[in-house]
Amino acid sequence: MTTTTTGDRDEDMPQGTPIENAELGAMPRCARCHLSYLPAKSTSALKLTYCSFLCELGDLGFSMSGLESMERKKADEADPTEPLLEDAPAGR
Repeated sequence: MTTTTTGDRDEDMPQGTPIENAELGAMPRCARCHLSYLPAKSTSALKLTYCSFLCELGDLGFSMSGLESMERKKADEADPTEPLLEDAPAGR
C-alpha cells in the first residue's frame, strides 16, 4: 500500500546515517556566534575558528583573505585627499 506522502519515494533506499550526539559534541563552536558548525562547510579563511566569512569579518573587523590581498601604499602613492601628518593641527 502506498500513501500520497511516500508514493514517489523508494522505501528500500537506505537513509543517511544520523549524526550521533557524541559527534555533535565534537563539532567546533564559532568564536563569534557560538553555534556548532562543520569546518569543511565554513566560508571563513579561519575554518577552525569561525563558521562563516561574516563571523570572521564581524569579530576581527577584517577578513584574512582581504588582508592577504592588501598592498602597502608608498609615501609617493598616497591619496592626495587624505591629510598628511604635517597638515594636522599643532594644538594637540
